[in-house]
Amino acid sequence: MFFEVKIFDADGELKRVLSPKRLSKKYWKEKDEGKPDYIDQEVNTEDMSRQKAWDRPKIQMDETSV
Repeated sequence: MFFEVKIFDADGELKRVLSPKRLSKKYWKEKDEGKPDYIDQEVNTEDMSRQKAWDRPKIQMDETSV
């Protein structure tokens, strides 16, 4: 949830008002641009099964995630 933001200059005069709708759109646009899109990626399971166990990338978990 976003609230209206008022931007003032050094003299205290109102310069701009940003609506909650505009702030929300900007937030979600920037958030979506920074994420990788995993939906369109294909995984070849044959290559993964032929790969030797010691060559596979290891997954590490820290104690806080358990």
